[in-house]
Amino acid sequence: MKKNYLFFIAAFICLQFSNAQPTNQTFNSSGTYVVPAGYSATVVIEAWGAGGGGGTNSGNAKGGGGGGAYASITTTLTAGSYAVTVGTGGGPATAGGASSFTAICVAAGGSSTTTATGGAGGTIAGSTGTIRQAGGPGGNGAASTGVRGGGGGGGSATLSATGGTGGNGVAGAPGTGGAGGTGQGNGGAGADDDGTPDGQAGIAPGGGGGGRGNNGNSASGAAGRVVVTIQSILPVRLKSFSATKKSSGVQLQWNAETESNLAGYNIERSVDGTNFTTITTVTARNSASPVSYDYNDGSATGNVVYYRISMTEMDGKATFSRVIKVFLNGGGRQLLVYPNPVIGNTLSYTTPDMAKGVYTLKIFNSNAQVVYQMKYTHSGGSLSQQLQLPAGLKPGLYNMQLNDGSLQFKQSFLLQ
Repeated sequence: MKKNYLFFIAAFICLQFSNAQPTNQTFNSSGTYVVPAGYSATVVIEAWGAGGGGGTNSGNAKGGGGGGAYASITTTLTAGSYAVTVGTGGGPATAGGASSFTAICVAAGGSSTTTATGGAGGTIAGSTGTIRQAGGPGGNGAASTGVRGGGGGGGSATLSATGGTGGNGVAGAPGTGGAGGTGQGNGGAGADDDGTPDGQAGIAPGGGGGGRGNNGNSASGAAGRVVVTIQSILPVRLKSFSATKKSSGVQLQWNAETESNLAGYNIERSVDGTNFTTITTVTARNSASPVSYDYNDGSATGNVVYYRISMTEMDGKATFSRVIKVFLNGGGRQLLVYPNPVIGNTLSYTTPDMAKGVYTLKIFNSNAQVVYQMKYTHSGGSLSQQLQLPAGLKPGLYNMQLNDGSLQFKQSFLLQ
């Protein structure tokens, strides 16, 4: 009885892990975002750069640190692990670090200063994303002689606005520090002339630190932040998808992992890789086990065409395969890997025209170790195919090789 009970518990735990889905996640420190195997997810990624610290902790009144920039993007993530970097807030006279979700969403950190002039906010130019906003600059320390307050830190940017500018320090009796700028994270106030209080630290995410007065200390900027918000989750349908140039046209083949609640497949073609048109619809068989399909496109023209498959669920939601590229007129003379850099763990590759035969594909890491290997029988012509890389591969430079014992093609790619 005890053995049966333990078996039930183990099976339950395995079931729980196997059913795990992508989730919303907020990163206040660096880490990894994971889309479990069997799923893809459309997400909104938001990032705030870290705030810069107030000015140098010596001399007269100093400016406040700049606030972090904001960046966001809506994208679809395939199964895999994604590196998340949360920028560290800058100490006095130190800039804040950038925050990023791989390379697709980057928010620049705010600058610091060594003078009475406040540090600049994180810039749009230093950020990557569909929406970008600059961080607010730090306020200036009072520059006249006598008692002087420090500048306030700049606020970090928001989805819809740049960060607020820190207030300038005030000279006179008393010399007071400037207020922190407002934003997603407010900047810290500048120090009063006598250092009571000292400059105040920025508020997360990304507020700039307040600058010192004639006495006292500048404060640190706040750390950045990365937020991933799920818009929709769909099961991964395709195990593989390939397109091969034939004398009769382009032969498309795809293997579905599962078809529960799937209405069908729209085969889409493009001449520029951006604007796609549906050329046929294939009704799903609603198989509970892996199933294969093929379709011959006999009407493709030009030098290059692109294909993708739109998979429509019963409730109308759709998810797309990767885009694959096919050379129709011998334009491909080398092995191509795309996108390059590769984001996630799914890539596509296109071969030149090759004779019928058995080919071996190998992928090597930077230490010349084989991290992936497969053999396949090729019926002749060029081939475009998706490839799922092994989970856990570290970012870096990899080399793909394809040969039949004598013929060999090579192509390097960067995994992010």
